[in-house]
Amino acid sequence: MDNVFPVRTVGKIVFVPLSDVICIKGAANYVEVHTPQERMLHRDTMKNVADTLSAADFHRVHRSVIVNLNHVREITSELGRLTLLVLSNGDEVRIGQSYRDSLFKRLGISSAS
Repeated sequence: MDNVFPVRTVGKIVFVPLSDVICIKGAANYVEVHTPQERMLHRDTMKNVADTLSAADFHRVHRSVIVNLNHVREITSELGRLTLLVLSNGDEVRIGQSYRDSLFKRLGISSAS
């Protein structure tokens, strides 16, 4: 079951295909798993989720956001600096300063704005 992310919700575990996961956002003691159809709360830490998904097409772009790189549609600038990712569902996610260089390297682009 390498191609699924098990999301523990109230009373059940839902096996979400990794390709359906757009992003994962931190929400207090939970993470919010975003798919095209829904948002599910899963009790886990961002660090555990990041470690679990590190070999897949996911990258941490902020201390509270992990994105599926296959769902990144644009990188836009704010105040002249490339700082926002636009995802396939239209959400905009801020790129954290300390994650910027590693993200751009993984995408194969220059980090110069």
